[in-house]
Amino acid sequence: MTLFPLRRAADENDEAGAVAPGDELVPGYDVVALMRRGGRLDTYDAYSRERDCRCVVKLVRPDREHESHCRAALVSEGELLRDLAHPHLVRVYEVIEEPRPAVVMETLAGATLGALIEESPLAPSDTALLGRQLASGLGYLHGRGWLHLDVKPSNVIVQAGRAILIDLSLASRPGDGRPHAGTYGYLAPEQFTGHDLSPASDVFGLGVTLGETLTDDLPYGEKARWASPRMSRSFRRRLAQAPEPLTELILWCLHPDPARRPSLAKVREVLDDYLEEQSP
Repeated sequence: MTLFPLRRAADENDEAGAVAPGDELVPGYDVVALMRRGGRLDTYDAYSRERDCRCVVKLVRPDREHESHCRAALVSEGELLRDLAHPHLVRVYEVIEEPRPAVVMETLAGATLGALIEESPLAPSDTALLGRQLASGLGYLHGRGWLHLDVKPSNVIVQAGRAILIDLSLASRPGDGRPHAGTYGYLAPEQFTGHDLSPASDVFGLGVTLGETLTDDLPYGEKARWASPRMSRSFRRRLAQAPEPLTELILWCLHPDPARRPSLAKVREVLDDYLEEQSP
């Protein structure tokens, strides 16, 4: 199936102001379907006349086009991804600023990790491999001075065994940022306050993602507010059924104190060792 990420077509009552299939979205791109309507962005399956192929186009919702910060954030995300080149990060073909801001990305043939988990939790070896690939992509991003800050299964496309991280709409530099930026259930305690964001914040999101991949459960629930963090018993019980190296690594990544989480280099080392042990 061709998905980016896996989305149903938007419901009819969600499509107010959407560009109709067959109409030109921005110059050179015709709409195939509206894939997703988010809080501030529309994501379209589109056909590129120049490239003679399908692609994904993100632009600001019509009802929010007057908001300069929405337009600027989209262009910033597009320019960041356009400047990055890594096998585990989505590719951007083009950033358009006029007549309306749009970001043109590759279409990925695969399902979101979230969709795969809904069918069944992944095997430990598959989880370790995906984790190793995501750690590679995050390490490259961090090396360029950026944090992702929204690592979660719905932002990971799995294409022929390859994990591809998408959606850098919340990407920012280390330091202080906007409080609560991220997705509840996946954001680290420091993201909740907006203070002292660092690569450790993405390590936390990676830990939640790997834990959910193995257990189909969230360690701190869907609405963790971090006033008194308490890991759920069901998550601990399910995670304990996984191989010990993965269990210990995930719990390490999920420590509320960012200073006590492992570095991405350590995450890679543990996953490499585990995968080597599993190889025939």
